[in-house]
Amino acid sequence: MKFKYLFGPVPSRRLGLSLGVDLVPYKVCSYDCIYCEVGPTTLKTVERKAYVPLEEVKRELETFWSLGVETDFITFSGFGEPTLHIGIGELISWIRERFPLPVAVLTNGSLLRDHQVRKELMGAHVVLPSLDAGTQEVYRVINRPHPSISFQDMVDGLEI
Repeated sequence: MKFKYLFGPVPSRRLGLSLGVDLVPYKVCSYDCIYCEVGPTTLKTVERKAYVPLEEVKRELETFWSLGVETDFITFSGFGEPTLHIGIGELISWIRERFPLPVAVLTNGSLLRDHQVRKELMGAHVVLPSLDAGTQEVYRVINRPHPSISFQDMVDGLEI
């Protein structure tokens, strides 16, 4: 069966068999990393909105679950930055109420400085942010972030 917003499960060394959930269109991201395996960012933004309809994602998750496919984690990742979707917290809660699987979020961490994003991610079992640089200069070269994001913002967002 083919899904629009789900992919996998894919084997992950960290998460076992991971069902991917993609909440943003192809390459909508707050970064344009030089190493990104899916290519250049098509829309570099920090705007949080409903990029894809949550009801359709929920239907796909229910359909996937009914197939009985072995899965260890439900993981928000995909072709862009999942925290850009304004409904990620709602969907994490919905998943936790319905499925006996842990939830992970793979994020570039750029929006973790936003209190609301941090609050929404509290429902996930695992949040895996990336940190690719140790200075503002290297950060700009490697991650090529949206102009409104500084290295210090990123680091501040990682603090507990």
